Amino acid sequence: MRKKLFFSFTAIVVIVAVTLAGIKIDRVHKARQCGILLAFDDYGAENWENCFDLFDKYNVKVTFFINAEEPTDFCYKAIERGHEIAYHTKNHVRLTEVSQEEVYQQAIAPIEVFREHGIELTTFAYPYGAYNEQLNEQLLQHYNVLRGAYAYQLAGKHEMRHGFVESLSIDNINYESEEMFRKQIDTVLDDLDNSVGGVAGLYSHAISEGAWCVSQERLEYIFQKAQEKGIQFYTYRELQEN
Repeated sequence: MRKKLFFSFTAIVVIVAVTLAGIKIDRVHKARQCGILLAFDDYGAENWENCFDLFDKYNVKVTFFINAEEPTDFCYKAIERGHEIAYHTKNHVRLTEVSQEEVYQQAIAPIEVFREHGIELTTFAYPYGAYNEQLNEQLLQHYNVLRGAYAYQLAGKHEMRHGFVESLSIDNINYESEEMFRKQIDTVLDDLDNSVGGVAGLYSHAISEGAWCVSQERLEYIFQKAQEKGIQFYTYRELQEN
């Protein structure tokens, strides 16, 4: 009887130890896992929604920085699909050129409106990438992360939990050729692949062939290459919560 109890106790200890080891390994893997923060700005609900299946195909989660006074049907559909709704002011104004009252009405007051409708806004992107240190200080009292619009930045995940971060535009207008686009993307992906837990932000607007858009073919190039390298896609809020 004592032998049976001993062996049962030993088995339980082994199971617990293996389980805890597995949890620790999983945490280490997640901490080391590099990733892309892919975002779309302004408001292209139908255009974005038409690409939900494309995102699902590659297990891509994105952040939509929207211009809206209150949540729309699109917001809830995006959240149901695992994406993030973030904010980009009510009317896409250049915050560096308006009064403090207008800053409040455009970027801060809507937080409570969205909250009342069940959506927490924790990430903000500056329209036109226009910001200054005073705005950063003011808005970081209300948002966890503020995003710029003009630079490629490879950062650690902890840097995405609070503060200002940059992001690289992948709009078609920035690239004179497909070769130039792919060279830029390959550089970003190689940098991520060689990092430990690094993340980089990419953003566009609509998904189309226009100037201030990214084509579906170019998105698929990013998705396929990232998949080959085992690079994950995160939302900004996901990194704030982990």
